[in-house]
Amino acid sequence: MTPFFDAILAFPTAIFTTAMGVVLTYWLFVIIGAVGIDLLDGGHVDFESGGKALGAAFEGGGKALAGTLEGGAKAAGEALQGGGKAMGAHDHDAHVDGGILSTLGFAGIPLTVSVSLVSFFSWFLSLVATPPAHAALGGVLPSWLISSAVGLLCFVAGLVISGIAVRPLKPVFVARKAPGRDSLMGRVCTISSGGVTDRNGHATFEDGEAGFILNVVCSKKNGLKRGDPALVLSYDAQRDVYEVEPVDWLLPEEMDQLRDPARAAALARARART
Repeated sequence: MTPFFDAILAFPTAIFTTAMGVVLTYWLFVIIGAVGIDLLDGGHVDFESGGKALGAAFEGGGKALAGTLEGGAKAAGEALQGGGKAMGAHDHDAHVDGGILSTLGFAGIPLTVSVSLVSFFSWFLSLVATPPAHAALGGVLPSWLISSAVGLLCFVAGLVISGIAVRPLKPVFVARKAPGRDSLMGRVCTISSGGVTDRNGHATFEDGEAGFILNVVCSKKNGLKRGDPALVLSYDAQRDVYEVEPVDWLLPEEMDQLRDPARAAALARARART
């Protein structure tokens, strides 16, 4: 394994290796959050907040990278336009009005996915291409120049390949309008965490499409567990949580009311006031 570690820690691959480390750490937090293990519900270890913080930092870094690429592309486009005008050439070919990232195929794709793919393809290409490049040009050009050129070319190639790879995924990321918080009043969700306390818990709400993950709490003692249905009573904007109640505590006639959204919402409001 030593040659492999030497290769991934050598310039320029080391730059992409660092990016891959951040990417893998981010997706590890995403997987932990998706699995919904009981450890996240105990309140002792706040992995979820750490995942959100890392995700925010990851998104911020991606936006900064996107802004840099867009700015560089526009500057290059303006320079090309100026040169074309000076030579009496047509300048419409140098326009990048849609943005270089959109042109490459990243429009509509989350930055986390885009940056992950670019990092992976750039890392892989750099790992594969660096040794042959040094072997072929080592006696002609300085090592730092070869490495720099290979790194830049691998990054550009990674952008192009990633742009092609994400195009079939665009329908998956089509934005859909989420139901308003008021529309969830009186609706039934399904508990996805190991339990629900007055401080934390998680549930899923099925809307016939992808569904939604809700942060839920229950102020009273309950036996809610993963897979149990629960009635949404109210929303606490300050804590960003939904107050829920076990459905099996309701009277039979109240259970029938859940089939009518308007009556279910009225029942939820009445329960919330008691």
